[in-house]
Amino acid sequence: MGNYIFRKAKNTEIPDIFKFIMSRVHWMDEVGIEQWNKTKYDECYPMSYYEQRRSKDELFVLFDNEKNKIVAVGALFHNDERRSHADSAYYLHHLASALDCKGAGSLFLEKAEEYTKGQGIKYLRLDSAVGNKSLEKFYSSRGYVEVGTCVDGLYEGILRQKNCSIKPEVFRKG
Repeated sequence: MGNYIFRKAKNTEIPDIFKFIMSRVHWMDEVGIEQWNKTKYDECYPMSYYEQRRSKDELFVLFDNEKNKIVAVGALFHNDERRSHADSAYYLHHLASALDCKGAGSLFLEKAEEYTKGQGIKYLRLDSAVGNKSLEKFYSSRGYVEVGTCVDGLYEGILRQKNCSIKPEVFRKG
C-alpha cells in the first residue's frame, strides 16, 4: 500500500469528506447492500454534522500522500448515546473507504486502534448493520466481539468492541 497518514480531518476537507461518504451511500444502492442508503443518511448526517465533528476533533482521515487524496474516513467519539460508558472507550462511526484503494478500511481500523491505545483508552467500539454478513465477518476477523444490539431511527445494528490494550497475539491464540 502507499504512503498513508492517519490524522484528524482539516476544515477544508469537509466537502470532500461528505461527497466521499455520499458516494459510498450510492454504491450501497448499486450493489444491493441495505445500510446507510436505507436510513436517510444524508438527512441525519448533513455536511454541517461533519463540520461540527471536525470542530470537536472527532473526524479522522486516512490520507494517501502519493495520490494526494483521502482514502478512508471515520469519526471517533468519546460518548455514544447507544452505549453504557462504564469503561474507557472511543466509538467509531461513519467508517468509509475508497473503492479503488483495497485495504484502506482495514488500515484505517488498525490506525484507529493504535490511536485508541496511544490515548490510554481501553476499547474501540463500533457497530455494523444487522444482516450484513460480510461486515460481520470483517469485524469478527479483526477481534471485535459482539456485545449487544442497537436501534437508531431506521438503523438496526450489532454493537461490537475490541480491547485495544491487549496485544494482537492474544486474539490469535484464543
